[in-house]
Amino acid sequence: MHTVMILMALSSALLIRWLWQPQPTSYPQRWQKSLFYFLFPPLLLLMTAMAVLGMGIQGQMFGMETGWISYGLSALFLLIASVTLLWQFYQQARSRLKLQSYPVTTLSGTTAKLLPISLPYSAQVGGWHSQLVISEGLLTALDDDHLQAVIAHEKAHYYYRDTFWFLWLGWVYRSTAWLPNSRLLWEELLSLRELRADWKATETVDPLLLAESLITVAQFSLSNPKVDHAALSCTATQSRLEERIEALINQEDVFTPPLFPLGSSLLWSLTPLATMPWHQC
Repeated sequence: MHTVMILMALSSALLIRWLWQPQPTSYPQRWQKSLFYFLFPPLLLLMTAMAVLGMGIQGQMFGMETGWISYGLSALFLLIASVTLLWQFYQQARSRLKLQSYPVTTLSGTTAKLLPISLPYSAQVGGWHSQLVISEGLLTALDDDHLQAVIAHEKAHYYYRDTFWFLWLGWVYRSTAWLPNSRLLWEELLSLRELRADWKATETVDPLLLAESLITVAQFSLSNPKVDHAALSCTATQSRLEERIEALINQEDVFTPPLFPLGSSLLWSLTPLATMPWHQC
């Protein structure tokens, strides 16, 4: 019976992911749909594995015998997820430790770590209390006004604690990257994150200054940014870059919708745990 549970959860996860299609909807709807399709399938698989592991290898469920195969598959899935999470924590700790060797600079009252590279680069690095990192190349490439626009963007990432939340979202992505549309959904969430930071930054700086800074930095963009980094030029492909510039010029509102509707939808992923009382040893 546990094998049937796993097959049902896997089929549902695959089907839900296949159903996702990018649509030109409002930003709040894009946030809601992207997060649901991104999170629900992995959570369903995770809860199913936890339920099977909790029920053990002995006994019956709805008159059907349980066995080692389903138990072993569940344990393997949870082991991979745990190792992936530990690896991400290790990578983050190593980045934070490496940053301690770089000098500190202050720009208009904002403290940042200064990277000794010529590439224009800025990012928030870390977890809940992330740290601003800028490169010497950024100081050379931008004047004071454009630099302030970049700093305002990075402050927006800190305000939303993007590095913390996307550390966990990155764990979900890496643990279940084999699911359909994983890469597209991940890039959509990264894009929405940057659009939101742009929008927040325009509360204190001129949108055109930020757009010009984005174009300058994106020309030297680092490829494949780490999941715990929130950077101005993150995922700045041509289409994404054009979308961000248009949003800045048109001063579009890119706010995050209320999370309660999303949370109530994700609660259905806990269904496998509700089957545990029907397991008989």
